[in-house]
Amino acid sequence: KGLRIVGRIERANERCEGAGMSYTNEQWRSAITNLLKMTSMNQIRWEATNLESGDAWTTIDRSLKSEVDDKAYVVSQTRTKYYYDEDEYSWRGGFIFSVFEKTGYNEYEKIATAPDISAIGNLFEAAENNMAFNRNALGGLLG
Repeated sequence: KGLRIVGRIERANERCEGAGMSYTNEQWRSAITNLLKMTSMNQIRWEATNLESGDAWTTIDRSLKSEVDDKAYVVSQTRTKYYYDEDEYSWRGGFIFSVFEKTGYNEYEKIATAPDISAIGNLFEAAENNMAFNRNALGGLLG
């Protein structure tokens, strides 16, 4: 009886994944790659934001947001505490990517967070460079 239930759950999970009930890592990678392309072609612009918030273990160092239609794409540089024991820990850097949906004037709801994939760090770097360029960061220094 237990095996039949497990089998039913596995088949239901397969149907959900096949029906698009969750995004695969490859779909996330493809979406982030598309954002990278749009960023490099200056089709979208990035700005600083505080939409993303940390938790007891993760600190958000910096977040950048780009709005496309009713979505806000947020890429953040983070530091996470990793404990060795009760009192000793170290910080490890990382990146997160989240999607927010606009629900009202300057109001957003987080609707998705990407899995930990390496392309997120590349997007953060591109978004930082995009913001610096569009805000003319070196404007007074170049000939």
